[in-house]
Amino acid sequence: MRKFIAFTIVLMFTLPLAVFAGGTKEEKPVTLVFGDLSWDSAAVHNRIAAYIIQNGIGDYNVEYTAADTLVTVNGLIQGDIDVDMESWHSNFMEVYDKAIASGDIVDLGQNMPDAPQGWWIPRYLTEGADAPAPDLKSVADLPKYWKLFKDPEDPAKGLVYMGTAGWSATKVSEDIFKQYGLADTFNQGVPGSSAALAATMVGAYKQRKPWVGYYWAPTPILGKLDMVRLKGSEFEPALVNKLVSRSLTEKAPEVAAFLKNYKTTVAENNEFLSVMDDNKWSSGQTALWFLKNKKDVWTAWVSADVAAKVNAALDAGKGIAD
Repeated sequence: MRKFIAFTIVLMFTLPLAVFAGGTKEEKPVTLVFGDLSWDSAAVHNRIAAYIIQNGIGDYNVEYTAADTLVTVNGLIQGDIDVDMESWHSNFMEVYDKAIASGDIVDLGQNMPDAPQGWWIPRYLTEGADAPAPDLKSVADLPKYWKLFKDPEDPAKGLVYMGTAGWSATKVSEDIFKQYGLADTFNQGVPGSSAALAATMVGAYKQRKPWVGYYWAPTPILGKLDMVRLKGSEFEPALVNKLVSRSLTEKAPEVAAFLKNYKTTVAENNEFLSVMDDNKWSSGQTALWFLKNKKDVWTAWVSADVAAKVNAALDAGKGIAD
């Protein structure tokens, strides 16, 4: 009897340890961290990808962390952030090249091809019977038409909107301004935010007034307004790729494979951004619109099995957390 009691006591203490050692402890889902950049298209892409991952690919937790471009890139390098859906890394090639060479960041290819940047004017300035500047085709033509773009604070010169202070793109605009010798006829306008820059364009367009300045696509504005890019202001083709951390390729290889297939066009981005702006939707609501209305696009990124699971989630009314 004493031997039996002793055996029972040993069994009571060793069985839980054996179960724990045998791996029956519940595994926690892997967490994926998306860099939530400060522009809408990136946030929408994050939620499109997250919805497909969580509802079609596997049991993953998803988090979004708000950060600017370089903070996100450094987060990828450190492994604190897993995914950057819109790298725009043409603006920080030195950091990008170093991180790719070290293997800390993995480039999964383009999200969208050649997103345009440059100086734009409304088409009504150059086309139509009443067009005031029919020969305005390039930056070199601007001095001829400077009076159209008079600076309200200095009417002796025109005004070119350069972009927001601190943007890499603003430095490029300053170089273009200098290259074409515009200082004699134009001043540089530097709005305090992207919203302020957009407001100058939209305000002028609504009144059919002249406007010239830097902007980029995809954006809701260039999805709605008929703007023409001036020759000589074209930036180098933007590299808008999907970057992931090295750790993501190790902990979620099937997610990396999916993201490699993820591809959109500038026109598709302009469209969903316009819909988002018109309806005052959140990034999550816009992502759901895309998933429901652009099935021909996203189903090409995944297997039939994954597509069926995602469609089932959509049919069941499953939403997206912002």
